[in-house]
Amino acid sequence: MQNAEPVQLRQVRDFGQLIGTTFTFLRQNLRLLWSAIGLGCIPFALVGGVLAGGAVGSLQNFRPDPSNPAGAFDSMLVTMLGIIPGMILFLLGYVVLVAVVHEFVRAYHLGEHAYLKPGQLIMRGFAQLGPYFGCSFLVGLLGFIGLLLCLIPGIYAWTVLSLALTCHAIERTGGAGSLGRSNQLVQGDFWATLGLVIVMGLINWVINMIVQVPFMIVGMVIGINSGLDAAQAGGDAFLPQWFGIFNTISTMVQWSFQMLTYPIVAVCMSLKYFSRVEEKEGHGLREKIAGFEQV
Repeated sequence: MQNAEPVQLRQVRDFGQLIGTTFTFLRQNLRLLWSAIGLGCIPFALVGGVLAGGAVGSLQNFRPDPSNPAGAFDSMLVTMLGIIPGMILFLLGYVVLVAVVHEFVRAYHLGEHAYLKPGQLIMRGFAQLGPYFGCSFLVGLLGFIGLLLCLIPGIYAWTVLSLALTCHAIERTGGAGSLGRSNQLVQGDFWATLGLVIVMGLINWVINMIVQVPFMIVGMVIGINSGLDAAQAGGDAFLPQWFGIFNTISTMVQWSFQMLTYPIVAVCMSLKYFSRVEEKEGHGLREKIAGFEQV
């Protein structure tokens, strides 16, 4: 049931309130969010899933021809390269997803969400694809480099930059500027922010596993049965011909579901942004005082 009282973004919240308010916000606004995600983002996951899932299914049943090793290698390489277009489409769709969700947060902050239609929200997301892509790329790159150097620098980077996307959504700080602004807001609150990143990541992971585990179990059962049948027959193990279709459907469903659950983390970190702004800068309080003065 939708809460009668809309969520106020500019408010200091503790750890538990951030998590609870995230789900309250989503209950109130999920229809528009999911409609926009379904129209603007999931098609990328579906087409990408067909390409990547089909290629993986073909690769799992690939058997080289001993009489023509060079041709067999070329065939395997072509099959593996088929995964790349699917992954590119999925990543492109994910950038659109990031833009759409954070542009909704911006619209909500400005009081424009009540008049938005899914198509309009998608267009707002596409208009800001460049900055969101740049911001996401830089955060991912710095976090990845940190992980290569040592686990701790990577964790640190992802934590202090966890508010960067919301910084651009609200303040239009751009790809690079959002990183510095996020770092500024997280200063003095690192451990609480890290805990929130971990907890929300785990919640999102558990929800996604509800969909992924059944596909994993079916895949394992099919693989084990194929191996047992091959052992009894004294030949090579081959997966059923329809397994490629199963793998394609599995990839499409899992990628689509990941997109639908992304707002859980994004909204929570957006609420954390507003909480930190209030704690450090008190924007909401100053707006209220200005309102009283005008009266």
